[in-house]
Amino acid sequence: MKEIERKKNILKNISTLVIVFVLLCCNFSALAQITPDKSIQNIKTAKSSSFDPKTNWVILDENFSEGTMPPTDWTHDPTNLNGTWKIESMRYLSYPNSASVYRGLNCHGLMDEWLITPSLNFSHYLNTAHNNVISLQFWSYTDIYVVQNSLIYFNVSISTNGGVNWTKIWTSKDQSGWEQYKFILVGMPINVSEYREEANVMIGFQFYSNTEEEAKAQYYAIDDIVVSTNKTANFTCDAGGPYNWWFPRQRDYTPKGVHFAGSLPPEYNPLFAKWLWVFGDGNKSQLPTYTWNFYNKTGYYNVTLQVKYGDYIAYDNTTVYLFLLPPPVFNITLKLISFPGIQVVIDNPADFNATNVTWWINVTLGPLKMREKTVANGTISNLGNHSTAEIKSKYFFGFRLILVKIRVITGNLLADMEASYNAIKIGPFTIALGQIIPKT
Repeated sequence: MKEIERKKNILKNISTLVIVFVLLCCNFSALAQITPDKSIQNIKTAKSSSFDPKTNWVILDENFSEGTMPPTDWTHDPTNLNGTWKIESMRYLSYPNSASVYRGLNCHGLMDEWLITPSLNFSHYLNTAHNNVISLQFWSYTDIYVVQNSLIYFNVSISTNGGVNWTKIWTSKDQSGWEQYKFILVGMPINVSEYREEANVMIGFQFYSNTEEEAKAQYYAIDDIVVSTNKTANFTCDAGGPYNWWFPRQRDYTPKGVHFAGSLPPEYNPLFAKWLWVFGDGNKSQLPTYTWNFYNKTGYYNVTLQVKYGDYIAYDNTTVYLFLLPPPVFNITLKLISFPGIQVVIDNPADFNATNVTWWINVTLGPLKMREKTVANGTISNLGNHSTAEIKSKYFFGFRLILVKIRVITGNLLADMEASYNAIKIGPFTIALGQIIPKT
């Protein structure tokens, strides 16, 4: 009996070893599907630096304005020609291009797409007495988060031996606060000061997928890549602020909106600088001062100003707080034929609920249209978004040309809107002849 039990245990152990061997072979086969052409040492991902790089000397500045892939002195190392790095002219932070990479819905191929900077001599900027800080910063854009389902990875790595070995210093998988459909800074700047004594530094941007499994379409773009150091610190910029925007008060300004005003120290001519405002809602400007009035949500927005002046680059951050949005613009239409009184349709096409809407219908009479009187007025308690309301006057009789003026005020935003129509009165009927468009 003991002999039978011993044989069972031997068979059990042999079966276990066979299963383990098969699993190991399967895993090795899966890993062998792709051998990255870069040897990446996953030592640790460098955390974003806590310093505030307000004034830096530029070591590398690339915004893909040449429109070539790769840019001059860069290296493009593609694996999947159907989804590798390319020049993107539809989406960019700095006009006219960015660099983008894409995995389509029907893309099943392996991906290991590298875009590599020229060799950078960090030791040229070495300042051991002041422990100068060297940082990497870039702006990024995505329409679907690039590490969805762990099928795609976006990494930044650094090499000090001509691209033979690479150390990962940043990965999108470890970042938070990602937003879609706009260029933003995520986990920036990256502190690479530990390499300040190196004379042959290369930085690689890698879009990587080691599976042929179909993923959702994923698009990624980068722009305004800057490597800089605070070796020289005599150039700064000021974004002003914090800014506030309360729409009724803005009625006193022309044009209406938030007036952003950047400034430089007096010894620097702002006309010789390259300005870049990023307003926090996906919009931007390359002017020193700019009035922006198209925010469509209330709340706080982080605003970034970047100024380049020769070999200098400076950054400053501020905020804008929106108390109140611009009022909706109603469509005010006099019906083509009204009976028995004057009938008007007010349409609210905006995503905004207007309350306490006060209205008047005025008519100008007489041969010279000089006598104006109110024929109807009232209040609409609530005119919801994408809804309409009809207003009308009481019946009155006449045979004459008239001018119909409709005035509307939304009580919560004090927005005054007006529309005027030429019309003809034929007995109880009012026939609209056409709207009067005011001169601008």
